[in-house]
Amino acid sequence: MIEVKTDKQIIALKADQKEYHAKVHGKPRLSIRVRATKKGETKEWVYRYTKNGHTHKEFLGNYPTVSMAMAFDKWQELNELISKDIDPKTHYAKQAKEKERQEKNKFRLVCMAWAKTQPWGKKDTIKTRQYNLNLFIKRFGDTPMNEISTADLIELLQDIETTHRQRNDPTKPSDKAVRCRGMIVDLFAWATVHEYCTTNPAEPIANAKTSHILETVSYGNRQALVKPNEFGELMHDIKHDNRMGASTYHCLMLLAYTGVRIGDIRAMAWADLDLDNAKWELTPIKGESDNGFKMVKQMTVPLSKQVIKILQEQHRHTGHRKQVFYSDQSKHGIISENTTNQALHKLGYKNKHTSHGFRSSAKTLLMQELDYNDMITEMVLGHVVKGGDNPYMRADLYTKRCELMQTWADYIDDLADGKDTTHYKGVYRNKPNEILQALINMIGKDEIVRLLQ
Repeated sequence: MIEVKTDKQIIALKADQKEYHAKVHGKPRLSIRVRATKKGETKEWVYRYTKNGHTHKEFLGNYPTVSMAMAFDKWQELNELISKDIDPKTHYAKQAKEKERQEKNKFRLVCMAWAKTQPWGKKDTIKTRQYNLNLFIKRFGDTPMNEISTADLIELLQDIETTHRQRNDPTKPSDKAVRCRGMIVDLFAWATVHEYCTTNPAEPIANAKTSHILETVSYGNRQALVKPNEFGELMHDIKHDNRMGASTYHCLMLLAYTGVRIGDIRAMAWADLDLDNAKWELTPIKGESDNGFKMVKQMTVPLSKQVIKILQEQHRHTGHRKQVFYSDQSKHGIISENTTNQALHKLGYKNKHTSHGFRSSAKTLLMQELDYNDMITEMVLGHVVKGGDNPYMRADLYTKRCELMQTWADYIDDLADGKDTTHYKGVYRNKPNEILQALINMIGKDEIVRLLQ
C-alpha cells in the first residue's frame, strides 16, 4: 500500500479507475482514500478501527479542506476514544443528539413549545398571555434552559412588577408580576418533565409565598356612591344625559340594574339571553373577584322588566352581531371598560364612581336600605356562598332573586326620579321566617344553636 507523510506526496496522488487507500506514515488506522469523480478526483481522510470484531470507518473530510494538521488532531482524538473503549460512532452520535437537544433547549423555543400545550381559548386571554411570553423571551431569548437560575427568574418578576403599575395609582404594583409568576412556574415544571432542564429553578418560587418575592397587590376599593341621595343623583344624570351613545347608556344602565361585573356585561352574548323567560345564563369571566371572593362558575341572572326593555332597544343596534355590546371601534370587538368610565367622568363623577362601583352600590343599598340579607346579596354579585347544595340551583332562592332584582330596579328608578323610597325600607326584614332560613343556609343550624346558648 502506498504511504504518504507530506503534503507534496498527497498532492502527487492520482486517481485510478478503481479507488485506493494510501497509508499515512506514523499514523496507524489513518489513510487517504483516492477516487475518481466526474469533475476530477477526491482525496478523503479515513480512520479505520475494529470494535466487537467488526471494522468501522470514520470519514474525516476531504483534503485539502481538512489539512494534515487537522486530520492528525482528529486522529489523536479518535485514538484516545479507542483507548478508553469508547466507540467513536456512538460517541459522535450522542454528541450530535446533544447538540440538537441544546438547539431545542433555548428558552425561546421551549417557551413557545410550552405555549402550544396550553388551553388558551379566549381571544383576550391569548393576547394577554402572549404579551407575558414576550416579556419572558425578551429577557432570556436563546439562553439555554439549564443556564437560567432561580435568581434570574426572581429578577425578571421584580422587573415586571417595577414596570407594570396600577393605572389609577402608579405607586402600587399591578397584578401583572403575580400572574407572570404562575406562568413561569408552570412553564419550568413542564420543561423539567420534558427534560429541557435537569433541575427546576422555578420550584423555590412555586413553594415560596408571593409576599416573599413580590409586593402585596392591593387595588383597594373602587370608588362607589353608596348613599341613596348620591346614587339617585348619579342615576338621574345618566338617564337624562343626551351626549353618550346608545350602547354606552345601555351598558351603564345594565351595570346599575344587574350588579354584574363590567367585564361580563361587556362580553354579554345574545345567545346567552332568554328575554321571554327574563333570564341570562352567565359564565363569569373571572374566577375570583377583586376583593378575594370566589366567583361562581355559572349562574342564572334574573332580568327585571327595565333590563328587558333596554336589551330590546339594544337589539335594534347589535341584534345581528354575536355580542350585545359589539363595537367596531375596539380591537376586541366589544365596548371597552374605558368607554363607560369616561362617560362617568364626563358626567362629573371622576374619582367618585367607577363602572365597577355599581356592584358596591348594589351590595350596600340592598342591605342597608332594602334590608336584604348578606347571602342573597352575595348571590346577586355572583360570589360563592355557603348553604349545603349549590344555593344558585335552588328554585326558592331563584324566586327570591327574581323578586329582589325587580325591587332593586324599581328602587333605582324611584331614586333617579326623586320619589319617596321609604316604603322600600324593610321590604325583606318583614319576612322573619325567610331570614331565619337564610341564616341556616349560610352558617348551619348547629352553629345558630351554639350562638343562642
